[in-house]
Amino acid sequence: MKISGSYTIDAPREVVWEALNDIEVLARIVPGCERLEQVGDNEYEGTIKIGIQAIRGVYNGRIRIEDIDPPNHYKLIASGKSANGVVDGAGTVDLLNQDGKTLLVYSGEAQVGGTLASVGQRLIEGASRQLINQSLKALAEQVATRVAAPVAVGVPAAAEAPAAAEAPAAPAEAPSAPPPAPERRTVVVPPEEQLRPESVIFGIINDFIAERPWAPWIIVAFLIGYILGRSRSRRER
Repeated sequence: MKISGSYTIDAPREVVWEALNDIEVLARIVPGCERLEQVGDNEYEGTIKIGIQAIRGVYNGRIRIEDIDPPNHYKLIASGKSANGVVDGAGTVDLLNQDGKTLLVYSGEAQVGGTLASVGQRLIEGASRQLINQSLKALAEQVATRVAAPVAVGVPAAAEAPAAAEAPAAPAEAPSAPPPAPERRTVVVPPEEQLRPESVIFGIINDFIAERPWAPWIIVAFLIGYILGRSRSRRER
């Protein structure tokens, strides 16, 4: 299964890149994410609960980020499993400048096994596109919040350093310490902050209406016709 697409975010590329590399943001833009943990340099583990029928289930997965080129590009390697099957995939994310906005271009390929493989590629692909689209909308909202946040007040400039003649002699260079171990950060997303299945469904409906503005009028006309038809049949009785 292959998926690709693009999405425009109304913010500079550097701001979008920073958000995409913030575990707090990531945990809140993945639909159904309940927990996300940074287990190493550019490696994450998480638990996701998906409510869309075709791929419904609780998934435990791992994501690794490679080929990092800030603020332009990175590659994702992902694997996950649930009672319904397993998913393995890889994809790329590219950020392009667009007159002060950012065009996010994504592409990926995934393989499914277990019961999921019997669902059908078209259903899985459709559900995946819905989840990706809602995730990108949530990312745009997170980025908009960052852009709207007030700028921190600048720190007063430090007092001038003493003249070079008065500066104390530099201490002897200490042996270099080993690099610190990667920080293990865990984000547990409260239920009220999770991108819930119902939010995804409402988002799908809104997308459908936005792409087909005439659809609500057809539904209204159908309902009016239905009501008038029932009224007429009652009078004829």
